[in-house]
Amino acid sequence: MSRILGLAASITMLASVQAAGFIEQATAALPRFDSIEDLLEQFGQELMYLSFILLILITYMFGKKHNEILAKTTMAVMLPQFRANFSRVGDNGAELAIDAPHEYIIYLTGRRHVATMKPRQDLIKTIFGLFSSPVLDTCTLNVTMNPDEYSDGVFGIVPKASGTKIRNRNYDLLTFTKASNQKSLDESLITLTESSELTEAILPLVADKLNQAADLLDYFIVSDQPTSKPESLPKKPYAKRISLSFRLPKATEARRVLPLVEALIACLDGIPRDCHVSTVIKSKIVKAREEAAKDIGKKAQAEKTRELEEKRLREKREAEKNLSPEAQRKLAAKEEKKATKKRQKRVTTRA
Repeated sequence: MSRILGLAASITMLASVQAAGFIEQATAALPRFDSIEDLLEQFGQELMYLSFILLILITYMFGKKHNEILAKTTMAVMLPQFRANFSRVGDNGAELAIDAPHEYIIYLTGRRHVATMKPRQDLIKTIFGLFSSPVLDTCTLNVTMNPDEYSDGVFGIVPKASGTKIRNRNYDLLTFTKASNQKSLDESLITLTESSELTEAILPLVADKLNQAADLLDYFIVSDQPTSKPESLPKKPYAKRISLSFRLPKATEARRVLPLVEALIACLDGIPRDCHVSTVIKSKIVKAREEAAKDIGKKAQAEKTRELEEKRLREKREAEKNLSPEAQRKLAAKEEKKATKKRQKRVTTRA
């Protein structure tokens, strides 16, 4: 028994010596730095990458929490309006759905005149804001209206400072509207309208409410046309929609957005009731859409012709690859002769 205990003690001592030796070797293998400058000289780039990754992670975590607080605070202010005007708020048991760390969505259905309504909060504040102009937190409310309940047309209210930029990036505003100042609007806002009759029908519904939060408004648009230019003619009419976008104030001032939401709610019944233009204006609106459709049709046809030509050339090149060398030479000579005749004909015509 004593011999076994002695052997165990010897093994333990040997293991301790070996472990100590391994630690000494590992310690000796570690790089030693005489100063911070020496550390930065050898591992400066690696430390910069690690610091950048750490900064991104911290920004993401704090930004995600900020977005969540701001989204829930703002939505809590708007939800009473939504619940009072829609029979169903939310989807799959959740009133506020997280589409992405910076995007929150709420679906609203069950209201007369309205097909669907989808407010989206786009809360993007990332590390890129440190190096460029900051991206503002915004809320966008898109309402798809039932068709044929009011006149076609495009009408918008935008800030004067950003009106040109907004008009240029929206096909419907750029193609069909003209800018106009209105006395009933705050001096910082301007209308983009297709007809004065549309302005007279829609503006009284929203002017007072939009004026109360004019500094937050990005745009208010009533339209029967798409925001992006179509590449082909539609098989059925475009959906009629009302869109409202505004910047979000800080969470403690969330109630400032209420007048904007109330302006949109007022339009859900007000526009189908009041927006019915005269026969003359209706004819002008129809003609404007026919002209726009012609332009889209021409471009779509040109694109189709180009695609067919490219397909023909590809098939021709594939067919030429299967020809014998002699047949390829004959074909090349034939093509050159044809090209020469074409050049001669062009010169003769010019003469």
